[in-house]
Amino acid sequence: MAEQSIHLTKTSGVAIDILLERFQEMLFADRSLLLQTLAAYKTDVLAFHKFKPDVLSTTKADIEEYISTLRFAGRKQSSIMRSIASLRQFFLFLHEEKEIPQNPTIDIKMKAAYKALPKVLSESEVGTLLDYFNEKRNVRLNAMLHVLYGAGLRVSELVTLTKDSLICTPPSNKTALFVRGKGDNERIIPINDLAVEAIGEYLKSLDSKISSGKYLFQSRSRGGHITRQGFAKLLKKLAVDVGLPESKVSPHVIRHAFATHLLLHGADLLSIQKLLGHKDISTTQIYTHVSNEKIKQLVDSNPNISKLHI
Repeated sequence: MAEQSIHLTKTSGVAIDILLERFQEMLFADRSLLLQTLAAYKTDVLAFHKFKPDVLSTTKADIEEYISTLRFAGRKQSSIMRSIASLRQFFLFLHEEKEIPQNPTIDIKMKAAYKALPKVLSESEVGTLLDYFNEKRNVRLNAMLHVLYGAGLRVSELVTLTKDSLICTPPSNKTALFVRGKGDNERIIPINDLAVEAIGEYLKSLDSKISSGKYLFQSRSRGGHITRQGFAKLLKKLAVDVGLPESKVSPHVIRHAFATHLLLHGADLLSIQKLLGHKDISTTQIYTHVSNEKIKQLVDSNPNISKLHI
């Protein structure tokens, strides 16, 4: 018992610095962690030390109370998870060094970081973007936007589409896209007649100097196709032109709109997963978390604009 009371005083004053120095030496020697990572561990441990000066007497209840304190203070879930991870490593070290009889973090479960819902454009807002080209014709941007919203592609997939990506699917001979996504995963996505028409108008507009290139959405850049950054800038300008907040429109937001609007119109998650090219359906399930109020807002804004044709 006397020995335990001695341990309890070791974290006051300079002793915590000694423990931290030994902890960081272990991390650096055994795990070759970057200095920034070591500094993050130290910051998290010192923050807990302010909450619980006698760290060697820490219990599971202390850890749980500290987590609650962080949440009450408005800390982001990702920040809380990093703190827990740091404390786990620190108390594991103390236990292995026989400074404490047991690790108080061993039964602490780390909840997955809360994923913020994606920004959502209503069907009316997407319709505003698409309808803009009825008056001002930028045939390439018009085609890219129709394909992006009609197929829900990642922007990297969109800009690197080749002319060979356009295929006909039997038995209806409808036009579809053959897409090679992350990890060389391949999928076939049907596209609607509006997108097919927009692509046709764009291809007719190409001059002979670049029409022979392999990419569908060509440019005179070194890569031979419009860049992701270039397309994103064009979308931002388009948002401003039609009166939408610039921050609300991006290639990724259009992809989210594709998935969300499909869900609103009755598509099942497995179909959406395949169309988006998600490896795991848990990634797709974020769309089921759109609140009832958000769904009501999306439908009420204009329930009739539906340019999706799957």
